[in-house]
Amino acid sequence: MNVRVFQTLLKRELGFYLTTLTGYVILSMVMFLIGLSLLTVILAYNGRAMDAPLTEAFYATPFFWFIVLLACPAITMRSFAHEKSTGTYEALMTTPVSNLQIVFSKFLASWIFYGLMWLPLWGFMVWLGQFFNDPEYLDAGIVGGTALGVMLLGGLFLAIGCLASAATKSQLIAAMLALTLEMVLFMLSFVIELLPDQSGWQATLFGHICLFDHMGDFVRGIINGSHLIFYFTGTGLFLFLTWRWVESRK
Repeated sequence: MNVRVFQTLLKRELGFYLTTLTGYVILSMVMFLIGLSLLTVILAYNGRAMDAPLTEAFYATPFFWFIVLLACPAITMRSFAHEKSTGTYEALMTTPVSNLQIVFSKFLASWIFYGLMWLPLWGFMVWLGQFFNDPEYLDAGIVGGTALGVMLLGGLFLAIGCLASAATKSQLIAAMLALTLEMVLFMLSFVIELLPDQSGWQATLFGHICLFDHMGDFVRGIINGSHLIFYFTGTGLFLFLTWRWVESRK
């Protein structure tokens, strides 16, 4: 892989998010939802003792999943669809760069932007942590585990979004397709609770893909190897499918 070419592609993709109205609209909406979630936490625990880390209290609000499920399709919907609709996709495909570089630069740019949009949350949590006497509510291990979980979950959903964007010329269709696939994975996380037998292979399977269990551990600062394998393999699979789709349409 030509590092200089890849850096050029990455800067090009990041430039869209950081210099256009679309990127700032996404950032504004995410900051609004983060503010609502933290306000919910403050009102819920005002004057009462907390028996869980602050990160777990934030994760318990519905706003966390709203942010992830809605922001990821919005970020990735333009990745390939916008270039196809404007006619720049064909020009990009004829340049001396590999399809793997194109796919990975688009994914990495979206992942970096996704990480940037969460920065206000950590700032708010540090500010709120000043009002708690117990440092265990917001220690470095818990914050690090939460950040890792948020980034891994986002990486998986962004890879899904890249595949959806590569499959169509319409940004709206790309966003709806990505949201549908993410919702399927999200709804599968409920299956484990509906199984009568919690010791069979079905329980093992759905327990392995349960997003709630994964994030429940991460927000407590628990890093489980099986969770890491799930996200790495899932993200890699969807990026591979995106690459193969681009290859087949070249």
